[in-house]
This record gives sequence, C-alpha cells and structure tokens, in this order.
Amino acid sequence: MLALTPWAECSRNRKYVPPLTDHTLAERLAQAKALAAEGRPDEAVIVLADGARHHAGNPELAAALGQLLSELGRHEAALQVFAAGLRARPGHLELRGLLAAELAADLRTDEALAHLRTLLVLHPGQALIHANIGVLLQTAGRPREALRHYRRAVALDPGNPVARVNLGTALMTLGDYREGFAEYEHRLALPGVRQPPAALPRWQGERPVRSVLVTTEQGFGDMLQFVRFLPLLTGRAENVWLECPAEMKRLFQGLAGLAGVVAPGDAVPPVKAAVPLLSLPHLLGGAEPDLRADSIPYISVPGEGPALPPDRRPRIGLAWSGRQAGSGDLFIRRTLQRRHCRIEDLEPLWSLEDFRWFGLQLGQAMPGPVTDLSPLMRDFADSAVLVSQLDLMISIDSAPAHLAGALGVPLWVMLGPGQADYRWGGADGASPWYPKARLFRAGAGGWPALAADMAAALRVTA
Repeated sequence: MLALTPWAECSRNRKYVPPLTDHTLAERLAQAKALAAEGRPDEAVIVLADGARHHAGNPELAAALGQLLSELGRHEAALQVFAAGLRARPGHLELRGLLAAELAADLRTDEALAHLRTLLVLHPGQALIHANIGVLLQTAGRPREALRHYRRAVALDPGNPVARVNLGTALMTLGDYREGFAEYEHRLALPGVRQPPAALPRWQGERPVRSVLVTTEQGFGDMLQFVRFLPLLTGRAENVWLECPAEMKRLFQGLAGLAGVVAPGDAVPPVKAAVPLLSLPHLLGGAEPDLRADSIPYISVPGEGPALPPDRRPRIGLAWSGRQAGSGDLFIRRTLQRRHCRIEDLEPLWSLEDFRWFGLQLGQAMPGPVTDLSPLMRDFADSAVLVSQLDLMISIDSAPAHLAGALGVPLWVMLGPGQADYRWGGADGASPWYPKARLFRAGAGGWPALAADMAAALRVTA
C-alpha cells in the first residue's frame, strides 16, 4: 500500500485533506465516497491511501481504493492495490474478482482466468464466477467453452439477465440463432435498456397482428442491422410504424410496407401494441434463413443527395471512431475504448495514392489525402447516398459499417484487440450478417499493423 504514496497528492487548486489518523474505517470510507461524489476523486484517494497505513490488510478499504484508482484511469496502481489486498486476504472473493476484472480489461486474459478458476475452488457454486469465466473465454475466441460456463451460471441463477444475454450472444456466435435470440430477450431486464411506451401492450408474437409500433433501442448500428426483420412483420400486420432516432427518420421512410416513421418524443401513432426492434427475430422465428434474408440491400438509397467528386481511382470510405463510453462496467468501457483508433493509425491505408479516400467522421480533423464528407452528411439518408457511391467502405464496428452492409456495399471491418461480437462471427474472416463483409482483427501490433495488412490486401486489388 505504501507504494501508492505518489498518487496521494491533490490536484492543483484543491483543498488538501489531512490524514485522518483517529478516524474509524467506516468514517474514512464514508468521507472518501462523499469526496468522490463531489467530483474530488484525488482527495478521496488521499483519504483511502492514508487509511491503508492505519488499517493495513483491510479488504474493504483495498477494494474501495483500487476501484477509485481504476475509475481515474490509474489501472496499474489499481492492480497493485488489489494484489496487495489479496496477499493479506487470499480467500477474499471480491478482491480476487476485482483483480481478475482489472486484468481482463487489460487483456491479460490468462491471468484473469487463473484467478477466476481459483475462485471456483474457494467459492464453489457461484453463478457470477461461471458467468465471468464465460465472458473471458468468449473474448478469447472460445465460445464453445464459454457456453458451458454460461449454462452453468444460468442453472445456478436463472434470473440473472447478464448471464442469459451473454449465453445468447455465444449461441448466436456459434450459429444457433433460435435459442440465441430467445436468450437475448433477457436484455430487456437489464438496467437502462429502453422500453416501449408503458401505455401500449407488449406484442408477444400473437397472430393476427393488427397495428404495432416497433420501438427503437440501443445504437445506430443496431437499428441498421435489425431493420432487415421488418418485412417479416409488415407482411403479417395491417399497420406497422417504426420508431427510430431523428437522424434516421428520412432514411427509414424509404422502407417498404411501413405506415410511418416517428422519432422518440413524437406523438404515439394510432397502434394497439408495441415491440422492441431487436425482439423481432425471436418473435418471428429467429432461424438462420431469416437472418440471411434474400434482400441485401434491404435499405434503399434516397433518390437525391450529395455526390462524390469524380475520380478514376477506386473510391474508399474510412470510419475510425464511434461513440465513446465514458462510464459503466470497467470491462465493457475499456473494450469499447479499444474499438476506436486514430486517423494517424490508418496512414498505411490513406497514403496509397492509387485510391481516392473519403472520411465519414463528424467533427474530426483529417489529413490532406482524406476528403472530409461530414459537411455533406445532414443525416443517415445523406450518408447512405454517399456510401452507395463508394467502391469499398473500411470501418470499425460502428454505424458506417452496418450502413454499408445493409446497402450491399463491399465492406472491410476493423476489429480491435479483444473484440468479440456475435455480429462478426468467428475467426473465418466473414460475417453471416453481411455477405460482402471481410473482417480484419488487430493483434499485438495494434491498429497500425492492422492498417498495414489491409494496405497490402488493397495493393493486390489495385
């Protein structure tokens, strides 16, 4: 603990908090929590670090200090705190779990798995341990092994929605969409998941379907990915409305069979029931033939929109950054952070002069060889017009990738280190969702090495 003294310093212009040598452990923890809640995390660290001198080996203090350091981005310091606390209390479940989580978020998967397997011995029958082992195995590209642990977690705790959702994603990664989509329905029990309007009954797949509102959930990419299932509903219902983000209204108004499109906050249309968009594949079948519906493209390009400048060279779009995750679960947050790269990392690509390069990023500076398309992109309808004119879209796992896939535009997807997602299948370099997609996975060399590999692949096609 004493090794953490360098971090026990206040930010400039902050009031110094003196050591609380005569305070109880409970008082220290309470004051640190209050300081952190007031936006004074550095001072909270001082209180907890000082407490380590007076309450040596206390696991609750070590857990609080390590988590605070982790939230501040001081991950190596957090690892030291958790490890030191664990040396004092080797059997402590929370400390070993926090250490495993920190290691896992740092992609030190084997070390994290070793700690979790130790926990299985020390604390048998814990659903949470099995669920977390499953996550790490799935991240490591071992979904079949993950499946066994997810099923064990569900058997021990059937009401755990996180374990059931993860079970669903593992099943879908392995191609079992029917059971996978059924388990994925448990996402609706997770905190923060957007629900349909409470005033409308939830449609559960009953027939006949009279009038229904399909509601938005999750991100832009999810909307683009799952609107492919709307024809399965519009072919059976008399009156189907779609709710979507305002930026997507003009694009989705071109979808066949809809009575109308609304955005959140608009007046609720005259319907009798509602259903979340991502529930459609489960309620309407969920089998692989439905997933690979014949109609790609399944989104039509608006008739009018911006035009790319003429060029005899192949035209390639680039998207390298999506929405950042500033809070939430450590493992998810750091996984999402690794999903993004910098335009500088992609220099091996845009330095190739045999191709014309276009950037589809909002509010970001671009190097000279990359033409910035953001001034032409008022909404997703404009983006669709632009993407449809490309010969190839190269993108991280973000909305531009799903847009290109939905339009049937050739697509190369850049996947970050440790990024495991049922949408992008296994290790065969293909995606069952988008037939024209080719997957590239970053390894030890990171994004620059991945860009170099893609540049080499482009030279073959030039």
